[in-house]
Amino acid sequence: MTFNPRVTQQSKYNELEGNNLLEWIKELVKDDAVNTEGSRQNFHTQLKDGQLLCRLLNAVEPATVKKVMKPISNFNCMENINQFVTGARKLGVIDEETFQSVDLLEGRDLFSVCVTLQALARKLEKSHGIAPPKQVPKNKI
Repeated sequence: MTFNPRVTQQSKYNELEGNNLLEWIKELVKDDAVNTEGSRQNFHTQLKDGQLLCRLLNAVEPATVKKVMKPISNFNCMENINQFVTGARKLGVIDEETFQSVDLLEGRDLFSVCVTLQALARKLEKSHGIAPPKQVPKNKI
């Protein structure tokens, strides 16, 4: 049997955590249209073009992302995602806690996206007094 790191990372994604993170984002961007159902598929669908992530940054720190690109191509989506990752770093998220843009665009490693969002939430709680997302109970991990 061979070790496949992609399968390992995919199995780490937690739907309850995905739901909690989407609820947190929805509250901060003040958009009732955000579907907060925590399945891998919906989490990916909500975030893959990077627009919602850019809106999140701009909601907490206006003008962090100067121009949010329309998702008319993968290039534009990657640009949005890259702008989010850059903005998260500016707000204090360390490199080891940021995901690779392609992992979100292609839905390969949504667990790492959750790690980045949790790290951002911790930084925003300290710097802006913004309540973090609900935590997943240990018995649900």
